[in-house]
Amino acid sequence: MHTNLSPFTARVRLLINVKGLKVEMADPPGFRTDAFRAINPIGKIPALELDDGTILPESEIICEYLEDRFPAPTLRPADPLERAKARLLARMSDLYIMPAVRPLVFMLRGAVERTPQAVDGAKTAVNAALKDLEALIGEGGYAAANQLTHADGALAASLFFVTSFLPMFDELNPLAPFPKVTAYWNAIGKDPHIARILEEMQAGMKAAFGG
Repeated sequence: MHTNLSPFTARVRLLINVKGLKVEMADPPGFRTDAFRAINPIGKIPALELDDGTILPESEIICEYLEDRFPAPTLRPADPLERAKARLLARMSDLYIMPAVRPLVFMLRGAVERTPQAVDGAKTAVNAALKDLEALIGEGGYAAANQLTHADGALAASLFFVTSFLPMFDELNPLAPFPKVTAYWNAIGKDPHIARILEEMQAGMKAAFGG
């Protein structure tokens, strides 16, 4: 999968862009290959190489490190409860939304068999995840604290997957049953930093699947 399409690299790019950091971007030498594992033993993207050669894998860990290392401007809410809400919403993206969408992506890539039962199961899982998100998403245009946070990088990227891939399986408006999620999706793309990562993901989508 093209690295620009990855929702996990997208959230790291968001933080890098907001903080104005100079980070060289490079595609890995294949995924889970020996060549890439020599750099990052986990074999997955993203991975951040520090100036001393240390490798940090996993998007959440990279974002936490960059926030600690470069605290301003911050994507962490000042209020502890709002900060916890932002972390919760980012975790919902990782643990519920993306795992629900991923089987559909694998079907399009031919990695798993596309059957009616498999498609229906994935759609049901996506709807369940969105129902949970509907109950918790903020209503001020951002996921939490009425400001741009790490949660927005995670959720905007995962909702890009929902709105891009579900229509390929005859679910033309997958957010329609969820008015708060729909309002969030319509609003968050107006943030210039989010708009940038969504444009990059769209380019990655075109590179990976054509169109």
